Amino acid sequence: MAWKSALNIGAISLILSLEAVGVGSFLIPAEALNNPANSVHRDSQPQLPLNWQTVQLPEPSESRPKSQQLGAAWNSFQPPEQGVPGRREGGGTRGLECPTATTALTALIPQSTMGQTLSAKPTFFYYLPVPLDKTVQFELADERDKTLYKKSFHMVTSRAGVVSVSLDSDDNAPALEVGKNYQWYFTIKCNPKNSTTDDVLVSGWINRTALAPTVKTQLDRSPDRRAKLSIFAQQGLWYEYLATLAQLRIESPSDASLAIEWSAVLNSVQLGKIAQEPLVPSELTPITKK
Repeated sequence: MAWKSALNIGAISLILSLEAVGVGSFLIPAEALNNPANSVHRDSQPQLPLNWQTVQLPEPSESRPKSQQLGAAWNSFQPPEQGVPGRREGGGTRGLECPTATTALTALIPQSTMGQTLSAKPTFFYYLPVPLDKTVQFELADERDKTLYKKSFHMVTSRAGVVSVSLDSDDNAPALEVGKNYQWYFTIKCNPKNSTTDDVLVSGWINRTALAPTVKTQLDRSPDRRAKLSIFAQQGLWYEYLATLAQLRIESPSDASLAIEWSAVLNSVQLGKIAQEPLVPSELTPITKK
C-alpha cells in the first residue's frame, strides 16, 4: 500500500509530500505532555446516537467582519452532546522519547471539532511544533466509535509547521458515505516501549455532505479555485476550504493575499497562535505488521 506524496486539489484531496512548502503531519504538545491528568482513554467513552444529524448552516451576516462570519459558519456544525468529545490540542502523558514545545499538537479544525466535507477521502491538517521522527497512527471510527480504519506509519519532518494526512493517499482507506458522521483520531507514539500511556492524541468529527444541485452548478461554473473558496465558506465546507487554500499557498508562496486569508480563517476558529506557522513537507513510510 503506498501513501501518495504530492498535494492534488483537483480531486479535492491533498497529498503528503510537497516541494517548496508542503503539508503533512502532527505536532507535539508541551503542556499536555507534562500533565498526567491528560492521559487519553477511549475504552470508557460514551456511544453516539445513531439518528444524530448536523444542523443547517445559517446565512452569514454581511455586517460582521469576515473572520467572525467564517467562525460562525464553521461552528454551526456540532457533535452530539452525548457523543465522544473531540480534542483539538494533544493530550497524553510525557514519554521519555517525546520532545516538548511551548505549543501543543493541534488539529486544524473548528472549535466545535466538527467539520464538513464533500470528499470521500478528505485531507486532515495538523500543527507540529517541533520536528518529528516518530511512529504515528490515523484511525477512523463510525458514530458508535467502532474502528473502520487504522493505519500506522513512520513520519519524519525537518521542522515545525502545518502538515497533512490524506485518506486519498491510501487505496485501502474507506470512502466516507454521504450523510454519515465519523470520528477520527490522530496519535503520536512517543515511546515505543509503552504503546498507550505515552501516546499524544488529537481527535475530531467529520461529516460528508452533498451539495444542492444549484450550489453544485455554481461550484462547477466557478472560473478557478479562488472563486470556489467563497462557496466552500458559504456552505461550511471546512475541509475543502482549508485544503484548497493550502494548495494555493503552496503553488504561490509569495502571494500575500493568500497568507492573509489563511491567517483569517485560523483566527476565526481561535487558532491564531499558529496562523503564521509555515506549511511543511513530511516523509511518510507505511508500517506493515509482520
